[in-house]
Amino acid sequence: MPNSEDVFDLIIVGGGIAGLTSAVRAAEIGLRPLLLEKGTGVEYPNNSRYSGGILHIGFHDPYRPPEELEQLIHKLTSGEAKPELAAALAKNGARLITWFQDKGGKFMRFNPQEGYRWCMAPPRALRAGNDWKERGPDLMLKRLVLALAELGGKIQYGARATNLIMEDGRCVGVRGVCDDQEMLWKAPFTVIADGGFQTNPLLYEKYIGSHFSSVFQRGGRTGYGDGINMVLEAGGVVNHSGNRFYGHILCSDAKHNDAVWPYPELDAIATAGLVIDANGQRIVDEGRSGVHLANELAAKAKTEKLFAIFDQDIWNGPGTSARIPANPLLERAGGTILRASSCEELAQLMSVPSDMLNLTVTAYNQALENSSLHLLPIKRSDLVKPLPINPSQIMAIQICPGITYTMAGIDIDQHAQVLDKTSMPIPGLFAAGAATGGLEGGSDSVYIGGLIKSGSFGLLAAERIAHLQGKAIHIQYPKRIGEEPAKLDNPLDARNDVSYGLERFPVLRNLIRFGKPIAIILGVFASLLTFSLLSASLGWLTPLIALGVGGLILVIILGVVELIVLITEFLIPD
Repeated sequence: MPNSEDVFDLIIVGGGIAGLTSAVRAAEIGLRPLLLEKGTGVEYPNNSRYSGGILHIGFHDPYRPPEELEQLIHKLTSGEAKPELAAALAKNGARLITWFQDKGGKFMRFNPQEGYRWCMAPPRALRAGNDWKERGPDLMLKRLVLALAELGGKIQYGARATNLIMEDGRCVGVRGVCDDQEMLWKAPFTVIADGGFQTNPLLYEKYIGSHFSSVFQRGGRTGYGDGINMVLEAGGVVNHSGNRFYGHILCSDAKHNDAVWPYPELDAIATAGLVIDANGQRIVDEGRSGVHLANELAAKAKTEKLFAIFDQDIWNGPGTSARIPANPLLERAGGTILRASSCEELAQLMSVPSDMLNLTVTAYNQALENSSLHLLPIKRSDLVKPLPINPSQIMAIQICPGITYTMAGIDIDQHAQVLDKTSMPIPGLFAAGAATGGLEGGSDSVYIGGLIKSGSFGLLAAERIAHLQGKAIHIQYPKRIGEEPAKLDNPLDARNDVSYGLERFPVLRNLIRFGKPIAIILGVFASLLTFSLLSASLGWLTPLIALGVGGLILVIILGVVELIVLITEFLIPD
């Protein structure tokens, strides 16, 4: 078995956002990383590249104070998330965004909601399908690849890791295959960052649910769980608190029409209305979240025929609310929507029992009107607002649960060190990203944020390895909302010359800051000038005209300032 002739300080398995972040961070600290990526070419597939590019913590701004974010994670997960992982993410999520900006990453805000403040730019276009090329996440990965090369790191494409090399209980390298040749790569540290196990039937049915065939793969379809299997063989364990997956509700046409996945997702429609099976009956609680609904549907034995039931008001309301909305994009992409003027007519189109469908819709509407949804045979929650369904404008879409990545994964500590059965770190072994567990999932299928989790623990893995190697680590934490800049952990490399946000555009910044007084001054000046020029010829009309001109100037300038504020809030979220 050939050995790699180069000498490396660490090996990273996987070239998604977690692996590349770890590799680049290690290289800039002064280590020499080798990244093994089983894909080929600069646009190798992975979930990071296919993602929407939103960096959030439970759909909240990562620049909130860490204490608030820790409490948020604890609340969302009902205390099921590991406290040390929640604290690490809360502390480092904002720093990851700043670090991405240092590497040339661009961000914009395409939605006024807080959770969408940090979107990698440019975002996906407003169309259905897998529109990822030259979008924010794709460009960020490419920038990191270039940064790694400039810093002296190395990427080995077409390399699939198969086993960890363990000596006296310590991980000292990786065995694998590259170009159909067995290889051995050695280094004192290894980082597992090859994603979840969503495409591995055995692991899925062991840790998530018994019906692997019921889920549609809506991600990069590269998560085989190689890293998890290697860690288990080395004495690591899987954290079971997150035995769920992150995913969405999709139109079942995705199984034969690539234009309708991974977007638009149908979460808002399905959670506002009903989900029924081939018998015309409800089978799950629709009212918690789209991610939770996808998990509950995937757990059912029979999912070959599921429908979201709604009406025209839901279609025109929640159906238009998503970033890439089902209304009108689903039909434009060839997705099938059934419309009818009665439950009986719709049941015939769906090939389900009409009496049962009518009974289900009627019972739901009555329970909603009487505030007794909790008394339905299957309790209906109201975390997502339930809406009535008008039978005269009733609609249906055949749906399926779509999976992006698994939330169960390798058990790690706050430094991204892999833990053994006694919760002690396995020397030389780290993990980051969707390969890890302990932060998301749980009984409520809680989604905290895939990209920000992956990148943050990628940073932490590299910095811990550098610390163990005796390297000086210099960290600057960004200013939080309502805080002064905090500099911790020997910030000797603070980049005081780097400007963010409107600091890069002093004219715009000052126009926004002083726009109102400028408008008032110019308005008064215009009034006085008009008065002086026209008073001799127009007499008593002059003051009225002067005030009108001054007021018009004031309104125009204030309007321009407000327009600039609106645009910069979206394009420059910081």
